[in-house]
Formats: sequence, C-alpha cells, structure tokens
Amino acid sequence: MTVLAPQDAIEVAATIGFGIARRALWSGDRCTWFDAIPTMPTQNPATSTTSGCDLYGGTSGIALFLAQAATRSGDGLLRRTARGALRQAAARAGGYAASAPHGFYGGAAGTGCALVLAGQELGDAEAIAAGRALLLDLPTDASVPDVTDIIGGIAGTVVALALASDALGGDGELLARAGEFAERVLARGQRDAHGTLSWHTLGDKRANLTGFAHGTAGIAHALLLLDALKPDPRLREAAVGAFAYEAAAFDATQANWPDYRLLPGQPPGPVGYTVAWCHGAAGIVGSRLFAEGCGGFEVASEIEAGLGTTVRYAEQWYRLPTADFTACHGIFGLLDTLLDAMRSGRDAHAAVLEQIVAYATERFHRGERAWPSGLLTHEEISGLMLGNAGIGHVYLRLGDPALGSLLAPAPRHRPA
Repeated sequence: MTVLAPQDAIEVAATIGFGIARRALWSGDRCTWFDAIPTMPTQNPATSTTSGCDLYGGTSGIALFLAQAATRSGDGLLRRTARGALRQAAARAGGYAASAPHGFYGGAAGTGCALVLAGQELGDAEAIAAGRALLLDLPTDASVPDVTDIIGGIAGTVVALALASDALGGDGELLARAGEFAERVLARGQRDAHGTLSWHTLGDKRANLTGFAHGTAGIAHALLLLDALKPDPRLREAAVGAFAYEAAAFDATQANWPDYRLLPGQPPGPVGYTVAWCHGAAGIVGSRLFAEGCGGFEVASEIEAGLGTTVRYAEQWYRLPTADFTACHGIFGLLDTLLDAMRSGRDAHAAVLEQIVAYATERFHRGERAWPSGLLTHEEISGLMLGNAGIGHVYLRLGDPALGSLLAPAPRHRPA
C-alpha cells in the first residue's frame, strides 16, 4: 500500500497537532480549548464552551492524540501541550466522574484510560497514576438501565479498564474491575425468541440498536476485548448472540444494518441506513474485523458486504461540500475501517483509500484549508471524534502500522 510515505503521514499529523497546540488556552501548567459543540435542533449553532475532560471531544482525547504525535514526530511543542492537557483532564476528572462515570468515549472511564495511554506515550508517571486511580474508583452500582453502551455506558467502562490493564502489562486490579462491569453488561442483555442478544441503550428507538456507538456491535466488541485478555466463554457466547441479532436485522438490498433510532424533533419515518462509525456499516465492520482476529467467528461475509457499502459511500461523499472528514460520522471514520480491513489482508479497496487520503492531504494540508468538522456548521474544532485530533490520529496510523485504532480499540498484548 502506498498512500503516503510514513514520514509524510506523520508530518501531516504533526501539522494538525501544531494547529491544535496553537489554539490551546493556558493557565499555569494546564491547558484546554474553546470549541464549538454539537447542537440540538433548538440551539444556536454557534454555541461554544471550554473543553471537558472526556475522550470524545475533551482534553483527554486531544491529549492522547498529541502524545501519540509527539512521540512519533519528536516535537517538543506537541509534548508540552499534551502534558498540559493531561494535567487539565486529571484536575477535572473527579467532578466529571461524579456526573458521568461510565463510558469509553463519553465518560470518566475513558478519561482514566486516556491518562494511562497518553502517560505511557510521554513517560508521564503522574498521568498514569492519576488515570489508574480514577479507573479503580469508578462506582459499580450504576443502575440506570440504558447506561450500557460503549459511548457512555458500562460496556465502554469495560473497554477502558481492559485497555489500561493491557497497557500496564496486565494490571490485575484493573482487569478484575473490568470483569465486574462485564458481569453487569451480561446481566442486562435481552434475549429474543430466536436466542439473539441485544441491549436497551436509548429510549427513543424502534428496537434495540445495531451499530458500534450505542448498539450491539460496540457492546460485543467490549466483551471480546476483555475475553482476549481474560478468556471467559460467556463473553464469547454473548458476542455470538449480539452478532446474531445484527445478522437478523441485516438488509441484503441495502448491504447494511438498520438504524433504529427515532431522532428528537423529527417524526417517525422509514427505517434509515447510515454509513458511519457510530451508526452503520463502518463501525459494524470494525467490530467484525476484531472478532475475526479473535478466531472462531464466521463473519467474513458480513465484513465483505459492509466494506462494499462503506467504500461506495466514501467514494460518493468525500468530494461533496457537505462532507466532514472526522472520526465519528465523517470520512476519516470510514478510512479507519478501510485501513483495518487492509491490515487484515483485504486490499481490494486500497485504491479508494489512497485516492481519498491523497485528496484530503492535497486539499486541506497542502492547500492550508480548515478541516471540516462533524458539526452542522463544519467549522474547525480540536476534539478527537468530531474534530482535528481524530483526523490526525488516522494519519498517525498511516505512518505507524503498529498504532492501533481508537474506533475499534484492541489490546496490544494478549496472553499466549
């Protein structure tokens, strides 16, 4: 694959990082950002606020990208800014944990994991210790029934604890805590008459959701990630049931899985089919690629079908003025899945990946245009999932094949 020379890809990522670093707001040895935020239908699209400490759009996610970019580029500004963002995340994490303890992308669990992962990148023992302490202090008695998904629920907490344990060489306390939360995930599963398994994660829906962000694919991924580190047949069996639920919902004419959400402020209409990491083919393919790598799952046909849909949509979309290039529901979320597919040995779509990366590099990097965000306004922001940090992370993956995905996170060290 010749998308970009590795050093050129890292240079693009570092340049994205420099732009983020220049926008940082400093107070002492800590920094944050002032960014526009996603809006509800009745809100002013120009609403902005200082970043929280979450992984999705806050300082911990930005810090993780900057730390990864700093270690691969050797740049001191990126390293200093990453440290400042980590200190800010650690300082705010206690209050955040009280209101939103769970979730990998949207909860304090993800913040704790990011502190560990970024701290390891930088050799920052203070950040690692803060992240580990935060993870071990998460409450185990969360009782809200729809706090189960990977974004803001206990499946995401399983991911955060498992990844942090793996990064710290198999930390037994963190791994045991991940097992405790996995038990709660299993207990909340809902079996249908055919034996398939799904979870209630959102209130406004036609049926339990498919997909990675709030649906069965993401929850199954969390269980398999833990199983890879601490094998348990119940975790694999639950993943089998979850995949069966999505297989039953799969629409062959759409080559995609339905999005069962009922969106606020909009009347119910026909079931939609989206192509994104958060809801739709790209994220579901990411979960199946990981499952295939775990062994014992017959998911190749789903991968091929979902990849075809992802590629067709990416080709149709990336040159349109409405396209965003970010991770959650943008072009680079699709590219991240294509990159994982290629690294699994599927290179049929390599030319499409190369074509889109070349276009994006020329237009936004060399053309010095603002990267379109995942907001309705497409204005440039810094965060990981809707902003520039996530774009930069994919460029780092293009430059460093050993760097894993943040959209389908996997352990680096599995037991023999």
